[in-house]
Amino acid sequence: MNADVRRLFVVSRHSLTLASYLRAWFEADVDVILDRRHGERRRPSVYGGLERRTSDRRKRPEIDAEIKLTSYALVVLPN
Repeated sequence: MNADVRRLFVVSRHSLTLASYLRAWFEADVDVILDRRHGERRRPSVYGGLERRTSDRRKRPEIDAEIKLTSYALVVLPN
């Protein structure tokens, strides 16, 4: 595989069997991690004020959709 990039599988926390399978299949060629996110972390404002965030801070929102659809997402990162 190309050594200039890092391949990372982000697997739904509800798919432990898939994560184990990917780890065994790819061994050391890719990293496999479980998605640890629990949706929105911020609680609604007690004061009912306006939302101060201007955008979603997550860098790749398409990853969320892919994990929901297929239980995993393959992310390629530069080394």
